[in-house]
Amino acid sequence: MSSAKFITVVLGVPVRADGKVLLSQRHAPQVPAVHHKWQVIGGGVEFGETPEQTLAREFQEETQLSVEILSPHPIVKTSVWTARQLEEEHSTHATLITYLIKVHPELPNWSSDPETADMQWFGLDEIAMLDTLPLTVEFVSEAIELFNTL
Repeated sequence: MSSAKFITVVLGVPVRADGKVLLSQRHAPQVPAVHHKWQVIGGGVEFGETPEQTLAREFQEETQLSVEILSPHPIVKTSVWTARQLEEEHSTHATLITYLIKVHPELPNWSSDPETADMQWFGLDEIAMLDTLPLTVEFVSEAIELFNTL
């Protein structure tokens, strides 16, 4: 039987005025379950960080962009990955805290992030056709719905 770990991940869905959102494509050849899948940008909370600090740090590290949170109320979901899926010794239960955000400027630079293969702006209909990580379409749909109410 494998062990389990619990993590908290903070994500951001940047939505432009034209309704397009920024996604990144994961580069993780050592983990086929996630390699080259499109995802919402973000990462794990480090000890002592608030979710907002994690969001700002992750976006700076992965995109060289600064963020502005548009709604203080995040979308929260959970995701469970088995040890077999991750090809690791433990299963992972992730609590995913996702904010609707705006980024400054709108052109990301991911050249210094070894975990990112690509980054692009997509419409919701385009995202539905992509090979994405679980919950990506749901997060984007809910974020766009929230954006349209602001």
